[in-house]
Amino acid sequence: MKSAVSTRRIWRAILPAFLLAVSVGQIYAFTNFSTQIADHIGETKSAVQFAFSLGIFFLGMGAAFFGKIVERNIRLSTMIGTALFISGLLVTSLGINVKSLPLIYLGYGFLVGTGTGIIYISPVKTMMLWFPNAKAIAAAVPIISFGLGSTLSTILYKGISWGSEASFAMFRLRGFETYGITSAFTAFAAFYLPPMLISAFLLKKPRIEQMSFAHGLPQCEFTYMGLVKDAYFLRAWLFMFLNISSGLCLIPLAKQMMATDTVGYSEKLMTWIIALCGLMNGGGRFLFAWWSDRLARRVNILLIILGISAGVMTASWWPPLIGLALLVINACYGAGFSVIPGILADHYGMTNISKIHGAVLSAWGVAGLAGNQAAIFVSDRLGFGYAGVVTMLVVLYSLNFLNALSLVRTTRSRTA
Repeated sequence: MKSAVSTRRIWRAILPAFLLAVSVGQIYAFTNFSTQIADHIGETKSAVQFAFSLGIFFLGMGAAFFGKIVERNIRLSTMIGTALFISGLLVTSLGINVKSLPLIYLGYGFLVGTGTGIIYISPVKTMMLWFPNAKAIAAAVPIISFGLGSTLSTILYKGISWGSEASFAMFRLRGFETYGITSAFTAFAAFYLPPMLISAFLLKKPRIEQMSFAHGLPQCEFTYMGLVKDAYFLRAWLFMFLNISSGLCLIPLAKQMMATDTVGYSEKLMTWIIALCGLMNGGGRFLFAWWSDRLARRVNILLIILGISAGVMTASWWPPLIGLALLVINACYGAGFSVIPGILADHYGMTNISKIHGAVLSAWGVAGLAGNQAAIFVSDRLGFGYAGVVTMLVVLYSLNFLNALSLVRTTRSRTA
């Protein structure tokens, strides 16, 4: 019996959750294409890069406003998300071919972003239902896979070769880049469509959904207006907004900050740190999710995450420590995404968790527009540079710690 349950968990939850999330994680690889797109269509890189900012905004909005469909029909939601995501890649390809920036904004900003948001939340509740005693780890599986999607997309685009020299490589994979930027996004659409369609039919909730997966906590009556008036939800939303904004203040400026005269890292060291940041992001999602499943009050993990973040940013006032700060902040930034679904489930129960989780993720969309711009404003326009960004982040993490402390005080205790 246990073997049959384990098999169903793999086919109905783990595998489709992984395939869906790793596919839409492609959105985080946009930096690989932005320069070539800008050169081809004759626009500035910043104008093209705005398509990514729009994509993150509509990711948050898609997650927020399609939660009801996710709750009602998991297959329908994944089909809608897949249709939006794939059509967005094709519209982006069309925009590149006809050299239309508005079409790229429509394709990558609105369609890919909204589709990604729907797909992002679709497997999370399903995973928590299949693994009720390890909600945070279960929710972390698609969230970690989402982060790996950027790596997969980069490999698909750039190609890969194994061997001592490229010309005599033991194995070579031709990347989509060789087809030219005008065909790359069509190739992405063709590659991602089959696994996403298969996953839409595989993903399924367990039969006994009415079990007390929330450890006997009362289920909430869901309305969006009710959430707006709910102090607990507002604090959770603020946690996500400040944590994501803080991460996006630092992460996009990573190389620029390490290259300043006051830091003076070598090119090789900067390359290693940036490469390790991706591993730390995924590792942080897993480590803190695992840790939170073992706490009597899961919400306490937020204080740990923010305490570490504030501490390491304070230490990085000494510029040579910025590399360490980048690694730690990446881990804590990723951890916020993986622990919040379990915390919300503990407080609200499982009935409406996709809607509530999606609504909280609207903070992601707003932070995607605000975080990086705040760092640029403080560093460049106000002229405060490295020290100004670090000071701002210390303040933001400290404020978020106080916000999380109020969450901890109002969270119901759970029984393990």
